[in-house]
Amino acid sequence: MELNRIEKLLSRYEEGETTLSEEKELREYFIEEEIPEHLETYALLFKFQSQESRTTYKESEPLELDKRNYRFAWTSIAAVIIVALVFFYFNQPQASLTNSEMSSITEQEQALERTKQTLKMVSAMMNEGAADLVYLQ
Repeated sequence: MELNRIEKLLSRYEEGETTLSEEKELREYFIEEEIPEHLETYALLFKFQSQESRTTYKESEPLELDKRNYRFAWTSIAAVIIVALVFFYFNQPQASLTNSEMSSITEQEQALERTKQTLKMVSAMMNEGAADLVYLQ
């Protein structure tokens, strides 16, 4: 009877549905009693929880940084600065365009417009072909 209740509580515990009193009951069961073999893994869990609940934090002296930690900190700061400088150097805006470059841009724009017209024509032909396929299905 007791074992059935414990197994039901364990299944509820795994689902996160137990109350604090039920969890306390499980902890007491696994600490004090002999445990069947198939439940020994739970015993380790609950024993660990009970041990850790008894530990307290002891305030210790503040940590002192040795010279090696300072060197690491300064090296890290220098690396971040170098990465930032490289980033800003390579992301500068382009220089203003000259007249000859402006004329090439208009040629490029004309080529873009012709390409768009050609693609529209191809799209129209493809749509006509797709309409014929719908008839076959």
